[in-house]
Amino acid sequence: MMLFAPKVFPKLSTLSHAGRSMYVWVYYTIPLAFTLLLVPGLFLKVMGISPGAADGDLFFMRLAGALLVSMSFMSHQAAILDMRQFFVWAVMGRTFIVGVLIVCTALGLCNPIVTFFGCIDFSGAMWTLMGIRRDEAEARGQQPAIAQPTP
Repeated sequence: MMLFAPKVFPKLSTLSHAGRSMYVWVYYTIPLAFTLLLVPGLFLKVMGISPGAADGDLFFMRLAGALLVSMSFMSHQAAILDMRQFFVWAVMGRTFIVGVLIVCTALGLCNPIVTFFGCIDFSGAMWTLMGIRRDEAEARGQQPAIAQPTP
């Protein structure tokens, strides 16, 4: 059983379309994750949120950062090892999170800027979904139906 992917920094051209989108997503999440983990106050400042007295030492922000580091590591490994089922689960999970953010924004429970960043992540999830479909079409020997020039 292989514990880690054989390469940490593979060439993008060696990855599947869906794997490439997940691999690039990791470069977005790793800085965010370590910011949440190590300096959560900076993240809140960028979001225009002031921590309340109940936030204390921002433990839950740090916990969210640790969880995002873990998710980023799993996504990195899945991208390199081309774990297609993981890609499907990632699309579903990332879409769910954006749905939660939209509802929270509509109810006034969070700043709209948070949902804006969620929408950036949603667009990444849609890129992964398109990559999954393109990989499946290529596996069937079909030409991908997207971005084809007309003769």
